[in-house]
Amino acid sequence: MPRGLPRATVLESLRLTAALLPPGTPHARPGLDLLRSRSLLTGLQIRYGGRPVLVRGPRRTALVVLSQRDAERVLSEPAFVPAVRERAAGLPCDVLRPAFTEVAREEAAALTEGVVDYARLEACWQRVARRCVYGAGAAGDEELSTLLAQVRRAGRGRARRRQEILSGRYDARILDHLRRAEPGTLAGLLARTSGPEARGLRQAAFWLMGFSVTAASLMRTLALLATYPAQRKCARADSDYLRACLREGLRLWPPVPALSRISTEETDWYGVPVPAGTHVLLPFAPHQRSARLPYADSFAPEIWLDGTAADEWWALPRCDGVHLMLAVGTAFLGGILASARPKASGRPLSPHRPLPQTLNAARLRVTMRPLKRRPAQS
Repeated sequence: MPRGLPRATVLESLRLTAALLPPGTPHARPGLDLLRSRSLLTGLQIRYGGRPVLVRGPRRTALVVLSQRDAERVLSEPAFVPAVRERAAGLPCDVLRPAFTEVAREEAAALTEGVVDYARLEACWQRVARRCVYGAGAAGDEELSTLLAQVRRAGRGRARRRQEILSGRYDARILDHLRRAEPGTLAGLLARTSGPEARGLRQAAFWLMGFSVTAASLMRTLALLATYPAQRKCARADSDYLRACLREGLRLWPPVPALSRISTEETDWYGVPVPAGTHVLLPFAPHQRSARLPYADSFAPEIWLDGTAADEWWALPRCDGVHLMLAVGTAFLGGILASARPKASGRPLSPHRPLPQTLNAARLRVTMRPLKRRPAQS
């Protein structure tokens, strides 16, 4: 790697690697990595004047971008491509969105009574995921989701363990679901467009993982709606406003701490050449809750509707997959609000004080009260 750009110390590198590339499920380490990364990144911004910093990881050295100007450059120039490329994203968004949103509304009906905690919501959302990806025949296949969770817990740094999980029961179950190729599902679409079964297996697993990481954000957004009655009323009446509420939940507690890009050619950074193949990390943490934002620690869905967030690089979904997850997640929450009013259990959130920097979805509880139906007029 070139000399001249700031280099993080060994301790900073270790702490940043743990914070920006955390293993496990979204709620396994409840916001600890996000809180640490905000503190670390703010310190790096001050220490290195906002310039990109070279961070030594376990396998490679990455360039961590700290300023909004540099982040916008990485996202706009073709020399930087996603580290994990989307698989068949655009086509599912265009073709399958109506079917997926209908599935989400149907499954959400199971959450309109009693106490909803994270485990209950996640189980319901996993049914949505399995139905969207593989069809009704996979709706009750809870073992498939369990095996997927094991893959995620194994982490990217344990490729051999991941392969052991994927090469046995997981492969067998997923191939059975793919071969049914139910209409209106990703499996059905892949059967017509994907070709070899191995490729279809990877694409389907990718999408199922994409659905899985959304569950914690849905639980947090539901808790917000239970806490803020005025916003809940608007969300029930307007799907665009409800979508804005979900996006606000994602801003306040993002499911991933950073975007990852790879340079496809040598790039220049403040007069220093950086070789092709360099991993570039764009952390969300110091930007989405920056002190310069008047709404930093508030629940402010309006910023997604009135143009306030339009100039923020972190504010725009930059892939079709994110748009699809927002659409399906909004339909899921809409299905709940159409039949019930959520009321917060306990006091993890309050409209009268700044929202916490961390929020463990696994500890949230929401009591659902069915809405009274007006009698039909004769």
